[in-house]
Parts: sequence; C-alpha cells; structure tokens
Amino acid sequence: MSIEKIKVNVSTPSVTIPRGRGFYQLEEEELYLPVIHNAGQKARFFSYLESDNISLQFDRDGRLIFIEVSLARRRWRERPDFTFPRNIRTADIRFLDFRNSLRPSRIFCDTTRQSLLLRFAPSTAGPLYYLAENLIAQLDNQNYLVAIYVTDIIDDLAGREIAAWRKSIYGTRDSSTIREQCPLP
Repeated sequence: MSIEKIKVNVSTPSVTIPRGRGFYQLEEEELYLPVIHNAGQKARFFSYLESDNISLQFDRDGRLIFIEVSLARRRWRERPDFTFPRNIRTADIRFLDFRNSLRPSRIFCDTTRQSLLLRFAPSTAGPLYYLAENLIAQLDNQNYLVAIYVTDIIDDLAGREIAAWRKSIYGTRDSSTIREQCPLP
C-alpha cells in the first residue's frame, strides 16, 4: 500500500542550512543527492520512503539524508517554462512518514537538465523551505510535501565529483569515515 501524502513537521531552524548537492552518475544514469546536516556528526540511515524511481532516505530523527532518482536523465520530462521558486524560507524539516511506498511521482527538468522538480502531489500552493543547499521543499498549507526542487546538478563520472564534494566538507579524513556519514546506496 502506498501513502497518498508525505507528512512533515516544520519548526524554527536550530542550525544553518544543511549541505546538499545533486550528482548525476553518468555510468548508472542515476541522480544522487546527499544531504549533510553536520560535518562533525554521523548521519546514519534509519528509514525511507520510495516509489519506482525515487528513494528518500532519513536518519532516526526524520531528517532527509539522501535522495536517489533512478530514472535516466533522458527520460526526465523537459519543461521550457520551468522556473526556480523564490521567497524560500529556512526551517527544520522532519519527515513523519517512514518505511512506506509512495505513489508514482512526476519528474520534470529545465531545458539544460541541470535543475529538477520532483512532484509528489498536484497542489502548487504553499510555503517553500530549504531542505539543504540546492534542495528546496514545497509544502501545502497542511504541511504535506508537494514537491522537491533541485538545482545545480553536476555530472559525475566514477564518483569523482561526489568524492571531491565530500572531501571539501569533511577535509582530508579517512574516506571510509566519510562514506559512513554520507552513504551511497
């Protein structure tokens, strides 16, 4: 059974906007979106919400730590009128639904395929919040997730770009520790 709506809790932010970035893995034709909340704290996978093409992964506290889009870029629906939202607020977003299937989501992109829209519900009204840098959540007025916007997607070959990004956040620490804190599927 799949859930109809994704419920989130919105509260005043207690820290800065988490680090996040989209890396399109050219070999696998998948998009990886790691989210790092605190470079000094391990983020451990606890639960998920997923559909055929999208997996949202969370830590024990309901914070988003990873998104995987397993639909090849060439199959994203291009929208020439794609615009990135404005008036984005900061907040602490916690997901309240766990270990469930999602209804099929719609995936749209801009003409350059460097920005993406993951649409979970038809509504477009409601506030916009940063989930992380380059990652924005659109909610409806009852705090259900409507969409996630992704900007500045980087093409990645053999995981080089994602490794360099992690290194820029964590410094020169052992790469096995980095992988534990920001796991790939």
